[in-house]
Amino acid sequence: MPDRFDYFVIFAGMRTGSNYLERNLNAAPDLRCYGELYNPYFIAHEGQESFLGLTLAQREADPDALIARIREETVGLPGFRLFHDHDQRVRDRALADPRAGKIILTRNPLDSYVSYCRALASNQWVLTDAKGQIDTPAIDFDGPGFATFLADQTDYFTAVRQGLARAGQTALTLRYEDLQQIEVINGALAYLGSPHRLARPERTLKRQNPEPLEGKVTDMAVLRAAVAGLDPFGIDHLPPSAPPRGPAVPSYVACPDTGLLYLPMAGPEPDPVLAWMAALDGVPKDALITGMRQKDLRAWRQAHPNARCFTVLRHPVARAHTAFVTRILPSGLQAYAELRHGLIAAYKLPLPEHFPADEVDPDRIGKAFLRFLKFLKPNLAAQTSLRIDPSWAAQMTVLQGMAQVAMPDVILRDGPTLQTDLAGLAARAGRPAPDVPVVFETGNLGALYTPDMEKAAQAAYGVDYASFGFGPWTPTKA
Repeated sequence: MPDRFDYFVIFAGMRTGSNYLERNLNAAPDLRCYGELYNPYFIAHEGQESFLGLTLAQREADPDALIARIREETVGLPGFRLFHDHDQRVRDRALADPRAGKIILTRNPLDSYVSYCRALASNQWVLTDAKGQIDTPAIDFDGPGFATFLADQTDYFTAVRQGLARAGQTALTLRYEDLQQIEVINGALAYLGSPHRLARPERTLKRQNPEPLEGKVTDMAVLRAAVAGLDPFGIDHLPPSAPPRGPAVPSYVACPDTGLLYLPMAGPEPDPVLAWMAALDGVPKDALITGMRQKDLRAWRQAHPNARCFTVLRHPVARAHTAFVTRILPSGLQAYAELRHGLIAAYKLPLPEHFPADEVDPDRIGKAFLRFLKFLKPNLAAQTSLRIDPSWAAQMTVLQGMAQVAMPDVILRDGPTLQTDLAGLAARAGRPAPDVPVVFETGNLGALYTPDMEKAAQAAYGVDYASFGFGPWTPTKA
């Protein structure tokens, strides 16, 4: 076949038809798509932790080696699918590589999200025979979940588009609906340099849940309200001369009466500051203003012209420990299940299979936390395939993101002076401080903490230690 490309990449997302496209491309004898080679939790297909002689750890250490291996082992042109949570290093290199064929596959994100939720509920991800269709009840639509899903997809395809533009590269762009046209499939074969053509689309995969959207969700009014609250056309954005919209705005918390706006660092749940703010205004916590868009934030600030904006820093060791015990250690969190598996498989964290159900030696938990801290150094430097979760991102990085929309004019610190500092903030707002303790829990960190943990934290969070002058962690004293 013509020597146009050395390999190809399908830039897509879950429930976009990428499996179907892969099977059609593999119907050509000179093309071989190997699935999700850079999924953080397996290689190529679910449950595979090695492929062509390379393990997850080897792939993590040298992602280019796997591309070299499939090129060596494939008769014809090899390729793979790459999603938003796959290895960013591979994404950036492929976009800039003129020897990499690039196919971008998209789908209406609402359809993708509903399909994903139903697949999650039924645990049926692929259908090869309509008789095997699992009868999945309609789902309750999760508006905030969809907003997060949409943001992830938007950020991913924006990065792909910009990467292509910076490198002066082009890609073949397809949509989910296009895949039913044999002419489009054959066009993709031609783009990749194959002389072969298919007489009809591949038929071993069947579309799951083909009914209209109204039959897939329990309450269309909830869906419509959630979608109506989004801003796909950027109407809410200020002109280009103003700061761009920040993705963390929905997490900001405002008092309904007092002019105080809290910009939380993603972290513990519940955040103890929220109970203090609610007491300051004499309202229940659910009366605090959350979930704002930039438009709502501007309106609130106009109604509170002298408002103070504040955030609270935590010591990097305590912050990482909170992320570890609330996100990584528990085995029942769906959103972190695959990431947890990736840490076990690729980074050898000795995590218990079931927590808190299993009784675990504290020494083992300490070793797992130390390994987690060591993982954070390459992770925060974007040198791993696992995502940088907001709950453990460097606080300087989070502050820089906040500054796009609302830079805090008061930065407080978790510690023995926090209560006094908050009281001063309340006084400046003309309110007496409520008698509500604000304590960020550290759990059993005091029993686990070692100098090695401090050393690993300083290596991972060097920017926070240097920027904010943190010393070694010590337990907070009331």
